[in-house]
Formats: sequence, C-alpha cells, structure tokens
Amino acid sequence: MERLTGQTLRDHVLFYESFGCSDFVSAYHSYRGNVYGLACTLTQTAFMRPPVRNRKLRNLFYTGQLTVPGPGVPTALVSGKVAAKEALRYLDKIM
Repeated sequence: MERLTGQTLRDHVLFYESFGCSDFVSAYHSYRGNVYGLACTLTQTAFMRPPVRNRKLRNLFYTGQLTVPGPGVPTALVSGKVAAKEALRYLDKIM
C-alpha cells in the first residue's frame, strides 16, 4: 500500500491483527473454520441451502443467517420473515 500511495503508513499503524480459518475454529468452534457455519460447497449455496422448515419435525422452523436466503444480517432478518410466513401457512393448514 505504501508503494502504491507513496505515503509512509507503518509509523501510523497502532494495532494489527490477523484472524484466519484456524482462529474461527478455536474461537467459535466453526466447522473447518467456516465463517458462515455451513461448508462452502455448491450443495449449500443459493437455492440448495438448508430449508427453513425441518423435514422431520413439521412444526419446527429455522431462521437466521444460515438458512434461505443466505448469509448476512439483512438476509437473516428476511430469513426470519420467511420462516414466520411458513409457520403461519402451516398453522392455517392444521387449524
């Protein structure tokens, strides 16, 4: 960065920390150091992510960053909305 900007930066850095895969394993017990909890494989991305509704327990719904629509805080909120709609649809059917 110094070479690209022509500015001296080292003297101005007060703190530097690196946080890698092994750190996620030790700090959060994450599977293979994955930040999002799931494996980064094609079968756990996009429309192939785990469903909002549990396949065995029909009245159990999941929400959060690891479910459809995907990772991140905004999508975790959307995921909660999706799970709520699914739960309401389920309740309408059984009542």
